[in-house]
Order: sequence, then C-alpha cells, then structure tokens
Amino acid sequence: MLPPASATRNVFLTGAATALGREVTRMLVARGHRVTGLTEGAAGAALVRQAGGIPAFSDPLRVGEIRSVLHSAQAEVALHLAPQTLNGFPNRHTDWEAGQRGLREGSYALLEAAQAAGVGCVVILSYAFLYGDQGGEWVTEDTPLAEQPLFGAALAAEELARHHPVPTCILRAGFIYGPDEPSTRMLGEALRRGRGVYVGREDAFHNWVHLADLAQAVVLAAEQMPGGALFNVVDDQPAPAAAVVDHLAVNLGLPAPARLPDLPLLSPISMFQRLLLGASARVQNVRAKSGLGWAPRYPSYAAGLEQTLLAWRAEQPAVT
Repeated sequence: MLPPASATRNVFLTGAATALGREVTRMLVARGHRVTGLTEGAAGAALVRQAGGIPAFSDPLRVGEIRSVLHSAQAEVALHLAPQTLNGFPNRHTDWEAGQRGLREGSYALLEAAQAAGVGCVVILSYAFLYGDQGGEWVTEDTPLAEQPLFGAALAAEELARHHPVPTCILRAGFIYGPDEPSTRMLGEALRRGRGVYVGREDAFHNWVHLADLAQAVVLAAEQMPGGALFNVVDDQPAPAAAVVDHLAVNLGLPAPARLPDLPLLSPISMFQRLLLGASARVQNVRAKSGLGWAPRYPSYAAGLEQTLLAWRAEQPAVT
C-alpha cells in the first residue's frame, strides 16, 4: 500500500497508452493527481481516457511541441515512460530502433522542454540491465555501468539527465512483466503454441519487476520529486530467465519449452537478446526501499506470475 499523497500535482507522462503508462495514470488519478499523457491516434487517446488521463498529441522528439503541451498541462513533474517498451522479456519483437530514438532524442526533447516550461522534476526510467555481466555478484546504484555499444543510447540518456539543469530522478527498472505487459503475453502465447524459447545462459541471474510494482515506484517519485536521486527498482529475487519461463509454463499446465539455440548475430535485436540474457548480475533494491519508501507487492517472479495467471484466467469466458 502506498501512503496517502501529501499534495496533488499536475503530471505529464510519455508512453501514456502503454501498459505501464496506463497503470501509472490509474494510480496517480486515484490519488488525486491530474494526468496529461502523450499518445498517438484515437485508439491511444481512448486508452488514456479509460485510465483517467487527459490525452495529448505531440511529436515526442520536438522540443517546441512538447513545451507547448507542458505549458497547457501546467505540468509540475514529467515522467519519461516511453523507452520502457524495450524493457520486457527480451524477444525478437522488440522495436529496438524506435526505442533507441526515444532514448536519444526523446529524452533530450523532454528535458529541454521541461526546462523551458518550468517543470519542477523529470523522472527518467532507465534499465537495470545496464550493469551488464557482473558474474552473478550483487550490485548497487554505485556499481559502474557496462560500457556496451548497444547500451549507448541508454547511457547517454542517463548522463544527460544527471547533468541537466532540470532536477531529475532516474529509476533503473528490472525486466517488466505482468498480465498486460506485451512481452509477457507473447511469451504465454509462445508457450501455449509449443514454441521454443531463447533463455540465454541457464545459470545467469536476471532482475525482474512486476509492472504494478514499477508503477508504484514511479508514482512515489512523481509525488516526492527527489531531484538528483537514482534508484534500482527490481524485486527481491533475481532469477534466471530459464526459471521464469519454466515456472510460467508449468503453471499454465504445459511442459517446459524447448530451448532455442544461441542466436546468430544477424540483427541488433538478436544481439540485444544475447547480450541481456547472457549477462548475470543481482541488483539490490535497498535504496529504493529506504529512499522512496517503496516495497514490491510481488517480491519474487513466482508471486508476480501467480497474479499474472489469475488475471489471465479472469479474462476467460465463463463456462455455462
């Protein structure tokens, strides 16, 4: 449970029609905040309205357009959620190029627009996978990040945020999963169809966070506006992707899937999958618990997948 909000705020967010954007919007609105969410098209606008937000339309890479939206929304805090579309279970459907542009150009545009509009704080969502391969050791926010070419846009976005005049808070999120998270649904469908799954190194530790738990951390950061802060937002139990996939399969009543062989280096997507699922690090969340007052409702992938399966079963038509 989140503590009561101490004050209401006008909040602007990117990626408002994504599963994470909708969950953050619902939580903020339930706590009395006014939310304006950046989206595209009528379908996106409908999703934002259903979550309780006010849809806004703008080119997310143009400073002037975003500044106008921030002024109209009288935004006090801005949340950059859009690049988290890269942060589900790594798979071949990841839109790597779009995600890179959102990191490189979208982060710059939002920070510049926020400065011009007088926004008090920008919350930038980043990635726990930036620690790279640490040999399975525990790491904290003070651990140096991996210097990997594929991480270049994400590293540059963090560097820009840390040195920008606008106060920023960076949240490094674990791999996101949950009933409405697209890569989780894709994984469930692949298992039902009996397809093999690429899980990388079977002994590698990866870091996870349920979508609702990440949304809670974002809401706390939006309310507290802790400029200059950096938090890892992951659950309490790092685990191999193989364990997560097998647990989901068994609880769907299916056998553990066949393992796809190592991916060839044919595209940035396969390189991305190999890099992320071949690295091993256990990321600590102590600072988020003490600094934000956050704690995961789903402290392990097993607890989070139980909720995910319950939600999926509730979607099934009743048998009469």
